[in-house]
Amino acid sequence: MRRDKRYIYMGSSEHRLAIIGLNSFRNHLIQAGKPTEDVDALLFKLLKAKSKHCFRRNSL
Repeated sequence: MRRDKRYIYMGSSEHRLAIIGLNSFRNHLIQAGKPTEDVDALLFKLLKAKSKHCFRRNSL
């Protein structure tokens, strides 16, 4: 079964908040003694992701 790739486009502030939130969740899992492999993989992908600058034009 082939999995479709999903793409998420985020601004720099959203990217930063996603990293902070995943790291906080990872710390919570560590304190609870639960495995963190899935969160580690997602956090690594997010940290390794290239940034793409999109310019928007206001159409007012």
